[in-house]
Amino acid sequence: MTFTSRDLRDQVARATDASDGEYDVPAIVAEIIERQGGAVPVDDIETGEFWEIVGKHATD
Repeated sequence: MTFTSRDLRDQVARATDASDGEYDVPAIVAEIIERQGGAVPVDDIETGEFWEIVGKHATD
């Protein structure tokens, strides 16, 4: 099964929904795709890097 940007968006949305704050999920997904060279599962991204990206896109 191919992992798509939609799959990534769903994973990012679940992660951010479970944390405090509001986040620009499309911007997070775009940055992950840019940094990783494509859509990859959140679990394949180093935890600190993932939350650094998320933090950059806080909207509140």
